Amino acid sequence: MSGSDLAVAAVAAACFYALWWAYSLSVRLRRIERLSKFDSLTGLGSGDWLQTERWPAALRSGRPLGVAYLDLDHLKLTNDARGHEAGDQYICTAADALRQAVRRGVDEVFRGYQAGDEFIVLLHGPLGDLRRCAESLLQRLAERGVSASLGLAYTTVTEFVPARAELRAAAEAACRQAKKRGGGCAVLADHDPRTADSDDSGDRSNWSSTDSTSLTMQSQTAEPTTSPRPGLPVSP
Repeated sequence: MSGSDLAVAAVAAACFYALWWAYSLSVRLRRIERLSKFDSLTGLGSGDWLQTERWPAALRSGRPLGVAYLDLDHLKLTNDARGHEAGDQYICTAADALRQAVRRGVDEVFRGYQAGDEFIVLLHGPLGDLRRCAESLLQRLAERGVSASLGLAYTTVTEFVPARAELRAAAEAACRQAKKRGGGCAVLADHDPRTADSDDSGDRSNWSSTDSTSLTMQSQTAEPTTSPRPGLPVSP
């Protein structure tokens, strides 16, 4: 083999290595990006992605916005009685039920924490009857054998006002109220962002839990309904 042939072979090998390295790097970067955006157990959006990208985008969307905060009931009992694998399956079942319950391409579902049993649903655009929206989410979970406490906060104010950013805190506080009431129910937060924005005190007591609706797994089993499901439109 002549010297020129060796040079050509060396260049070809270098080019092949460079292409292989670039491809391997892109694969690793995509994997890292996916791990940062999606929860490894459920495949839902991660809490970090919600915090850094999706929540700021929702606040700037210029559309009515709702936040449903859910905390699964009985997860600790499931872990203690049947092991952590059963607990993980319980979480995955809840995640799948929520994914199917929301409007595809409109709403977004996130797992709040990587090791937690809390979920956050961003509901974009007009919702209509908030009680029925909450009932629809709880009913979908109950049909899969999952009970949850739910807090729902919603505003039609589209401007980026400070109180609009408090929706998540309001939904979480309402969820805690539902938990205190025994779980398996929803509490709706009532708040007027325009009023709160004019109040410089920053007192979150403006958010008040004004209504609740009970929807337990037992009532779903004992009294099945044949009427159309109320609430959120269901993805096909």
